[in-house]
Amino acid sequence: MSLLEPVKQSSIPNSNQLPPPPVLVDEQEEWEVAQVLDSKLKRGKLWYLVEWKGFSEYPERTAWETASNLTNSPDLVKDFHSLYPDKSVPNTSRV
Repeated sequence: MSLLEPVKQSSIPNSNQLPPPPVLVDEQEEWEVAQVLDSKLKRGKLWYLVEWKGFSEYPERTAWETASNLTNSPDLVKDFHSLYPDKSVPNTSRV
């Protein structure tokens, strides 16, 4: 079994576009969220399925993140809950 994955080809011939590097927030690397795709409650914690900016061509690169990990993306969380008001929301108040 190989751990390598095939490279997704760019639409530009002879060019492969790499995802953007993480940004630094408080001297720590942080990936930028492109959009929130789903939410769920797990063991009393709210989790969001996120798509990372620059990885839209790689659906396998989505990840479930706790709400506390998305403090720098409040507008995206709010947009998600506006589109899907019946999805799981924080217990304290609706976003």
